[in-house]
Amino acid sequence: MRPFLIICTLAATWFVLALGSMLTGTISTAAVPKGTHVPANIAIIGSAPGLLIVRSDDPDYVRELYRAGATIVLPARKKTCLALQS
Repeated sequence: MRPFLIICTLAATWFVLALGSMLTGTISTAAVPKGTHVPANIAIIGSAPGLLIVRSDDPDYVRELYRAGATIVLPARKKTCLALQS
């Protein structure tokens, strides 16, 4: 039971951080679902199964992704959301 609680706590924490980043637009590297239209000023730097990893120097780029039709924008590190080294 304890590992389940730890995993649930980590997942909930990650979700809250992702939601906060999503609403404030303060993430440097993000993951969006494949098929999302990516504006020209946002670079695609990699991919993961079902996701595109994007980056931009524009601090408002998360809002631009939502305006372009992204269903969700998740914080990412380098190649995937779960990469252990930045």
